[in-house]
Amino acid sequence: MDIFSRLPITTILQCKCVCKTWFNIISDPYFIKLHHARAPVSLILRASGNFFSRWYVLALEGWDKHDSFVPLKQLPREISHLGETLQFETWCNGLLCISAFSPKNPVTNYVLNVITGEYMRLPKPKPKSEGFKRTIRGFGFSQATKRYKVIQEIYEDRRPLPTHQHHHTSQLEVYTLGTENWRNIGDLPSPFAKPDYQKNSCAFLNGALHWLVQPYNDSTFICHFDIENEQLKTFPGPPVQYFSQVEEMNLGVSGGFLYLSENHLTSCSVEIWVMKDYGIKKSWTKEFVISNTQWYFAPVQILNYGLKTKMEAIEGSELVYVLHDFSLYAYNARGYNEHQLGVRGISTSYSMYPYVPSLVSLKEAVIGESSQELIKTIQSLAEENQSSGLYSSIISMTDKIESAFIRLASLGAKPGVKLKPNP
Repeated sequence: MDIFSRLPITTILQCKCVCKTWFNIISDPYFIKLHHARAPVSLILRASGNFFSRWYVLALEGWDKHDSFVPLKQLPREISHLGETLQFETWCNGLLCISAFSPKNPVTNYVLNVITGEYMRLPKPKPKSEGFKRTIRGFGFSQATKRYKVIQEIYEDRRPLPTHQHHHTSQLEVYTLGTENWRNIGDLPSPFAKPDYQKNSCAFLNGALHWLVQPYNDSTFICHFDIENEQLKTFPGPPVQYFSQVEEMNLGVSGGFLYLSENHLTSCSVEIWVMKDYGIKKSWTKEFVISNTQWYFAPVQILNYGLKTKMEAIEGSELVYVLHDFSLYAYNARGYNEHQLGVRGISTSYSMYPYVPSLVSLKEAVIGESSQELIKTIQSLAEENQSSGLYSSIISMTDKIESAFIRLASLGAKPGVKLKPNP
């Protein structure tokens, strides 16, 4: 089991088909949890197309050897039948939460596992009076009850003020996977930060969701929501100074640590704080200061904090992999230089989101036997949405071209430029 748990997830799926003994080992809940805990960070990649969007899982296991990567897994094209436009919202333990938009159904939310191919549609919340909007904010898991919960904010649809602070009525709704309805748990003490600050979903760590709130002050600008008891409280943040000079902020989790990135426009720099001891305010440490960079205009996400690569061990470098404005970079914290990494085999523009794949089954994640009927497979979408012959032919031809691109890129992939510390 120890050896299996260290294998890439695509290899695990192949091993599952070898024999009944291996199938039982890989299907065991303990193994699924162990494998997910050891799995390296990956990226969900959404490539725009003329007819539909393509979705991929991009593994970064060999990221210290190449300057570009080939997608590990291409998701079934049937996922496009969920809606004309699909938007990534958040994820937890390998389960994705997405929003689907189409003319007939403005917004429908789904939870799916792109590795196992299972998905379920979330119920529609009760209608709210005009002038209010709902936005999915976070996805978490209770270790005590083994329940998954999605949270969303209800807020007045007002244009934000030109300043960093804007005020609106804001409430929180919670949905537990497998139940029938969303539950309103009341007003939020402070609204979520405006999109210029927190464009990403809530950060899930230690059984709680964390997010930036407004208004800001010297110590209280992070909210903590306990998934188990559904209680809100303030959470200690780093000693950020001069909020008016901060262009962008992002709160996230990397390597089991909570971090906060600040983008400063005036100095063209990014400061990254890491909470070394969870919940202890004094443990916030300014870990990196990236100067003279163009990263200040969009939130910065750290992917591999605390995870040392082979190249670092050999060359004594300190590489930080970051996601900025849907582009992937490697930053040498000792040599103070950066290098953009690319994706091969995809000819269209794309966006990327941090993600760790898993074998968690939705059937184990929902409440009650009756809820099992809510779970379907991505492959079944093709049968429910019979397309015209011409449309099917176009998609089939696009599939072949895309697959050829990826195979060609994989065959031609060569080691890229390694980043080395400055002498």
